[in-house]
Amino acid sequence: MNRLRWTFIAIASGAVLIVLSLVLLMLYAVNTLSNYNEIYSITDYIIENSGKMPHIDLRKATVTDFNVYDEMQYETRYFSLLTDASGNIISSNFDHIASVDDDDVERLMEYISGGQAQSILIRIFNDPRERGIIFSHDSDFAYKRKALDRYELREKLLSETFYRGITDNISDIPDEGGYIIVFLDCSRRILDMKSLRISSFVIGIISFVIFFFIISAYSKRAIQPYIINHEKQKQFIANAGHELKTPLTIISANMEVLEMIEGKNEWTESTINQVKRLTGLVNDLITMARTEEYLNENEKLSDTIDVTKTVKDLSDSFRPVAEKHFKRIETEIDEGVTVTGDSKRLSELFSILIDNAVKYCDDKGVIKIELRQRKKGFQYVVSNDYADGENADYSRFFERFYRGDTSHNSEKMGYGIGLSMAESIVKLHKGRINVGWSNGVISFTVLI
Repeated sequence: MNRLRWTFIAIASGAVLIVLSLVLLMLYAVNTLSNYNEIYSITDYIIENSGKMPHIDLRKATVTDFNVYDEMQYETRYFSLLTDASGNIISSNFDHIASVDDDDVERLMEYISGGQAQSILIRIFNDPRERGIIFSHDSDFAYKRKALDRYELREKLLSETFYRGITDNISDIPDEGGYIIVFLDCSRRILDMKSLRISSFVIGIISFVIFFFIISAYSKRAIQPYIINHEKQKQFIANAGHELKTPLTIISANMEVLEMIEGKNEWTESTINQVKRLTGLVNDLITMARTEEYLNENEKLSDTIDVTKTVKDLSDSFRPVAEKHFKRIETEIDEGVTVTGDSKRLSELFSILIDNAVKYCDDKGVIKIELRQRKKGFQYVVSNDYADGENADYSRFFERFYRGDTSHNSEKMGYGIGLSMAESIVKLHKGRINVGWSNGVISFTVLI
């Protein structure tokens, strides 16, 4: 029950964590894109108005790409530059910023000319050579640069923003033109985005912890119906198994007496074989129910098992059966392999896989049994020739009562429960079992 409960808690918590992370990530991404879009929209707005943010009259239909409010033109910190084609400053306007000196301007221009400015996220919308973000310890600046020909440069120099008493003679203007560059102080917005990132992370952790405790508190109630049904199923299997054993034993004894009186015939022999088959099925169901019960009770496995000897003995015992059907068993078994576990159930595990390989191996095929030492356990592989296995549904091989042979040929004497038992035994020993098919060979691999 505890294992099932913790499995439920892990799955539910994982789902909550994924959903919570996606929601917070999308909120942060949307907020970040919105902020960067507004930053660059403001720089575009300023540069299109000759390097100066005009007075915005909200009573008129002013159309912009960003949120406009009454105090915006007074709160926005920015400065504008006119340069020649080489980046030498011709004129500047610092009327809307007080914290920038000549050294700051020189440093910012070095960032632009050196290509060190970052165009985070906005790279997908705009050419990073014309705009970007410059991060520093003191302030963060977004910039927009626009190329001007000599006539446009002259027009800007004569504008209210950059007017420095330049002559109207166009020969004084550089032939190659220049640039107008706007730097916008976006430190507050960048700080807000960082704060949102930290807040999202903290809120995410707190929310996940709260969800985890809620899920943990209600997990017992959530899995209780399954626990009740599972317990009833195990109880039914155990009770039905014991109840079936008595009539099967009586039928078997009566058939033996009948054979003694009237002699053997095909009917009595068939009945006895079917009784034996049913008895084996009942015993396996009871064994599997007990194994799952021990698994749920976290039984401590303390037997020291000589795995090498066990596998060798089982291989030798199955060899005559395989040879009887013209099949061959080959072994590669490491010496001195031991493990701590349940000797009876591990022996049953090895036997189930060898028996399965012998039954389903192709005629005149090869069954290969491998045992390899691992650091704290072993690897056990049983493979056999199985030409028809390419299209088998291997994901269902460990389901109870599933048989790959859909014809349910009774000659195989199987009822689709052996591999399910094998999986339960492997889980009891906290191992893994896998099945795969390649080049006409099916392999079962156990790692314990």
